[in-house]
Amino acid sequence: MLALAGCKPKPLPERGSAAEVLYSNRCGGCHRIYPPSTMTAAMWSEQIVAMRQKIAEAGQPPMSTFDEHQILSYLQRHAGKE
Repeated sequence: MLALAGCKPKPLPERGSAAEVLYSNRCGGCHRIYPPSTMTAAMWSEQIVAMRQKIAEAGQPPMSTFDEHQILSYLQRHAGKE
């Protein structure tokens, strides 16, 4: 039991900011939230494009251009190094 206590995920950067909340709510509604550092800025850009198709296939409403930009900017600010 004690070993599992150390597995708690680290909080996301900018905790409580509009961008972090948007990312957590919009993306976390369908899958677990990935820390931005798990991908490079370029990889996040590609992932956002790929998610457009997955969102459509899931019958979810598409993200607005504004929301998509906010989420991508947030992820890229905290992305892993190339």
